[in-house]
Amino acid sequence: MKLYYIASARMPHKKAYAIQIAKMCEAFIEEGVDLELIIPKHRGMNEDIKDYYKLRPPLCVTRLPALDFYASGKWGYFLSSLIFTISYSLYLLFKMLQGKRGIIYTIDMDTFSFVAGVFLHMPCFLETHGGKAKTWVNQFFFKYVKGVIVINNVIKKQIAETIAFPEEKMLVWPNGIDLDLFRGVSKDEARNNLALPKDRKIIMYCGRFYGWKGLDVLVDATKEISSDIFVYIVGGTREEFISVARKTDLPENFMFPGEKPYTEIPLWLSAADALLVLGTKYDTQSYYYTSPMKVFEYLAVRRPIVASRTPAILDIVSDKEVIFYEPDNSKDLAQKIAIAVNGSDPVVVKVDFAAKRARDFTWQKRAKDILNFIKKNI
Repeated sequence: MKLYYIASARMPHKKAYAIQIAKMCEAFIEEGVDLELIIPKHRGMNEDIKDYYKLRPPLCVTRLPALDFYASGKWGYFLSSLIFTISYSLYLLFKMLQGKRGIIYTIDMDTFSFVAGVFLHMPCFLETHGGKAKTWVNQFFFKYVKGVIVINNVIKKQIAETIAFPEEKMLVWPNGIDLDLFRGVSKDEARNNLALPKDRKIIMYCGRFYGWKGLDVLVDATKEISSDIFVYIVGGTREEFISVARKTDLPENFMFPGEKPYTEIPLWLSAADALLVLGTKYDTQSYYYTSPMKVFEYLAVRRPIVASRTPAILDIVSDKEVIFYEPDNSKDLAQKIAIAVNGSDPVVVKVDFAAKRARDFTWQKRAKDILNFIKKNI
């Protein structure tokens, strides 16, 4: 199978979307797919993707001319999307004239670049990580797309209702996990390697800082817990956290080790007594649509997990695997943190269930199911 994987994305990059694209390319190739990753050519983004993410198989990458005005407001974003759309459309047209037809697999990283696939007379499949508005662009595209891959059932229902797209032509598959990387090590070994104190209870949040994640609740919750419990926030600086959470009076037991390489994250997670997944009801993306890769990473490293009880997270895990807190309730979060670090038998049972659950979400299983879905719908 020839697969043209189109992503209007900056790569390589430390953000989760780029890791997800790289790991899916790896998994597709290992399933026997002849894959070509087509991405915009951005200044300074010339590192080898295979080496950057330590991918196992060789990866064919085509970088096409594009503008990088995505952060320059609405019109800059629109123009960048348009230029990339034109670039990849001309490129694939040239491939067709050479007799090199294939299947288009596109992930909608921008407003509309995925739509061009319908004009190229190749089977087109879309992966989307959010709901879709009832615009003429979306309604036009969804008439021609062969199938849609969504990351949770909430998105599936929203697209079915808003776009009137058949549910049987949608596949629900959350994000995945590399079990070889996220096996975890003992807590003592991890803390030795990272020079962290062994006599301290550590709660850890690992991820980039975005306002839609509801980071502010963690500040208030930390003031409610024992000062002997330290909160390590891996993913950015203190200043970056303050600018996003809009809280300046951070507790003394807040620690910011900074941003870490993806391959080092398993060590940090292993050093924790418990791990945090945040989410807020005040943001649609956070409450309904997100499928955080950190959830799957947390499941695999065998540490207690405290998670926001949002529809998005409930679509992945249940009370069997995690300790839920009420979204945006700092007192409840503080109470659940205290439970998570006490090492009680019910918490240990949850950790065991979580480790078993992690085996259901490998990138390999995801790729295999998506390929079967593609074959069924072309």
